Amino acid sequence: MKKSKENSEQYKWGTNCCGWHLVQSENLSVIEELMPAHTSEEKHYHNFSQQFFYVLNGSAIFELEKEIVEVKKGEGIHIYPQIAHQIKNEESTELEFIVISQPTTRGDRINEPFAKNKLNLNGKKFKSISNSNNGEVSPTTLFEYRQKGNVIWATYQGGGVLFGTLSGRIEQQHLTFTYQHQNTIGDFKTGKCESIIKIEDGTLILEEKWQWTCDDYSKGESVLKELKQ
Repeated sequence: MKKSKENSEQYKWGTNCCGWHLVQSENLSVIEELMPAHTSEEKHYHNFSQQFFYVLNGSAIFELEKEIVEVKKGEGIHIYPQIAHQIKNEESTELEFIVISQPTTRGDRINEPFAKNKLNLNGKKFKSISNSNNGEVSPTTLFEYRQKGNVIWATYQGGGVLFGTLSGRIEQQHLTFTYQHQNTIGDFKTGKCESIIKIEDGTLILEEKWQWTCDDYSKGESVLKELKQ
């Protein structure tokens, strides 16, 4: 089916701003937006959704973290997850644009005021820089974290680990989780872990104390370091 504003669901937001859902699904959202002169939205960010804004008419001012960017007609801007942003129409004419979100931003919006010094592990990648001899994680094991609220989870693989998952929670700078993986010789392993998050030169460090909940139930310690993208 062809889509246009005429046959799409409309909603209102802000001060007389309008949007039309051209595509509306869990994995993809496409909205045509209209902002009257001298209007703006609340500053916010998304934990999971990346967005692309394309200006159809007018000129938009984007505040991204501490950067100000003007996007004119025929131009677009890509905004990554966890980047605080705000769009403004500072002109005396209407602003029209398309915003594409993947996945949908429904239920994935955090408005100002943002919690000071709140850590967010979503999308962060880590590698091991040390581990006890009874552990199976090595420097070639890659961890990819996700977070929503205080819930954290991750996948990890590489080295002696064929594939693993972990699930737990974050409270301030403390992680508590359980983990399970299959190693390269086909054994299934389970354990529990508590981690302290530290920051060194802007890089996250996870200092971990863990214990197997299988085999000999032995304990160990490891350190993970954030991989910068």
